[in-house]
Amino acid sequence: MAQFGWNLNLKRCVGCHACMVACKSENNTEPQQSPLTVHYGRAVAVNYRFVHVVDGGAYPKPTRTFVTMGCNHCANPACLASCPVAAITKDAATGLVQIDQTLCIGCRYCEWACPYGAPQFNAATQKVEKCTGCTHRLAKGLAPACVTTCPAKALTYTSSFDLAGGNGTTPTGFSDPAATHPAIKFAP
Repeated sequence: MAQFGWNLNLKRCVGCHACMVACKSENNTEPQQSPLTVHYGRAVAVNYRFVHVVDGGAYPKPTRTFVTMGCNHCANPACLASCPVAAITKDAATGLVQIDQTLCIGCRYCEWACPYGAPQFNAATQKVEKCTGCTHRLAKGLAPACVTTCPAKALTYTSSFDLAGGNGTTPTGFSDPAATHPAIKFAP
């Protein structure tokens, strides 16, 4: 079985959020207008990709690492196992994990099960959504929007990810890869 996967060079990512903006624009996720709705002090939005800031080190050598994250299209997806209505599937031809919006009942079990925070609840549709790997772009021979927009070329993708090759040096705070076998490799 083929496996879609991500490669992220942690030294190249500068935290510009261009990948996040490109994803939001490409997939037209909520909200689709301004101003943002705020609920309990947080913006109500659906973001398939987001950038984590990981601070470390100590004076006089502090460090800051930016980690762009979306769905890792895991080999053993926790979201798929948690879905009570089989709305989540893993495509055998690509390894991409998808949510069928016609079957999703919005129970949010997948959102709670995913250790990477990929599934996002859409308050407008009352369903859960997540990164699709830009299947519509891949079908046309194009790279995912987040990849083509990255100015530092820190984020790339492959259609032949080697799950047996490990995940590289996982950043601080990244969940144990042994649980789901995420299709992401980190270069230090």
